Amino acid sequence: MSKEITYVIGHKNPDTDSICSAIALAELKQAEGAVNVVAARAGDVNPQTAFILDYFKVQPPKFLADVYPRAKDIMSTGIVKINSDTPLIQIMELMREEGIRFIPVLDGGDKPKGVLTLMELAKRYIEAETTIEVETTVPNIIKTLGATALLNQHGSEVIRLSAYIGAMSEESFLKTISDKDPKVCAVIVGDRLDIQKTSIDRGVGLIIITGGFSLSDELLKTAGKKGTSIIVSPHDSATTAIMVRLSTPAGLLCDGNFDKVSPDDLVEEIKHKAATVPGLLVIDDEGVMLGVITKTNVITPSATNLILVDHNEMSQAVDGAERVNIIEVVDHHRIGNFHSINPMPFLCDPVGATSTLVAELYKRKNIPIRKEVAGLLLGGVLTDTVILKSPTTTHRDKEIIKWLEEKSGLDHKAFGTEIFAASSSLKARGPVAVVNADYKLFEAKGKKFGVGQVETVGFDELFEEKSKLMELLLKIKDEKGLQMSGLLITDIAVGNSLLLVAADKEVLYNLNYPKVEENVFDLKGVLSRKKQVVPHLLNVFNQVY
Repeated sequence: MSKEITYVIGHKNPDTDSICSAIALAELKQAEGAVNVVAARAGDVNPQTAFILDYFKVQPPKFLADVYPRAKDIMSTGIVKINSDTPLIQIMELMREEGIRFIPVLDGGDKPKGVLTLMELAKRYIEAETTIEVETTVPNIIKTLGATALLNQHGSEVIRLSAYIGAMSEESFLKTISDKDPKVCAVIVGDRLDIQKTSIDRGVGLIIITGGFSLSDELLKTAGKKGTSIIVSPHDSATTAIMVRLSTPAGLLCDGNFDKVSPDDLVEEIKHKAATVPGLLVIDDEGVMLGVITKTNVITPSATNLILVDHNEMSQAVDGAERVNIIEVVDHHRIGNFHSINPMPFLCDPVGATSTLVAELYKRKNIPIRKEVAGLLLGGVLTDTVILKSPTTTHRDKEIIKWLEEKSGLDHKAFGTEIFAASSSLKARGPVAVVNADYKLFEAKGKKFGVGQVETVGFDELFEEKSKLMELLLKIKDEKGLQMSGLLITDIAVGNSLLLVAADKEVLYNLNYPKVEENVFDLKGVLSRKKQVVPHLLNVFNQVY
């Protein structure tokens, strides 16, 4: 199954239009046959949006704190892995068949004991000493050689043996092993009866008879008394000697000091390590191996796609957006500093709400729309156009409202009034929720400012909460290094707004608005931050800086 996923997501501090258009567009994409398309959000749901979602019994979109690629996003899960008792020869065959350079060794469950690399195995394979140090089990030797056991007196215990090839004279052979403990010696020998007999008489731990030759009943009986295990290899002595080295169980040779990462580790932070080692094991908090990361995984293009709705500026995008694939934009704001290395659909029309554009897509493509989705889009249009009172409202918004009324069964005026009445109290929401609910950053001549917007009925609560709101605006200004931090409070009943501002002296001086009191300016007839306030502030910044 492909790990590719597409998130339809709006800006940070999402408003109702951002959330509702994301949900609706994700469902439209699914209806068109797209797979793994999910609505998401980059911030908390504000009370207004929560009211609308609850109204239609719709769950909020998936929250994404960021989309930075993490180890779990790029790791390979269909990986070759072995148990600790697997002989090295089988591992080499696996590596050759699968074209891999390292392999995890598990403890019998899902927890890694270590790793084996192709380099380590190759080194072991080409060793050519007369004496071969082998740590293995008799069953593993039998399995590796395809041998026959005539006598196994070691069972399955792990034994460490010094193996010798008995191809010399009896005298030379005796001299070679004279100072060795015979119990930890293994002799690889063909049909040399003298070497076979001498080895058994001395009580060596293991004799491997090569070439398919057997052993006399008499010698086999003696071997039983001496505690010597006897196996018969079908291969010649040279081949047997090489293969015996590869009978060692993986668990005895693997490197337990392996490189590992957590599934939530950022790819950006581990890519250097991945480039310098054969592979990284992805291990969870329980010690279970989830996958493997190699250099190939790191350089493979991201499997995370984004469709941006209700904005087109990276400064407003979910953190990490620059590290994944932005494949589409649907927006109704000015085009900011957005750029892309790949062609993509870019729908950016001057209408009152992104929800208008999404609804038009449903209508134009003749894709059936659920009653609940039509209601969400209706809410998105009504909140962004302030029930069609905002100067940003266009003929297209008014036309699509009629269509959404038909599909949702709702009266737009009654529904809009209900929405704003349910979420208009500044005091009940608290200063943090009020300021952050729809706060956006802007830039002019390298200087930045931020403006939030909140709709209410009457301005009484603003003056009651002014000191708390100003304190928060000043804090945001300092923390984000802004020249101005403001909050537009819009009275939807009368169609006027007040602007509460924390700003540098030069900015305050050049604000061309009547001053109500300290840091509060009167914006009569102003409903739209996008169309009526931000353009003026951009001009102020261009003048001042």
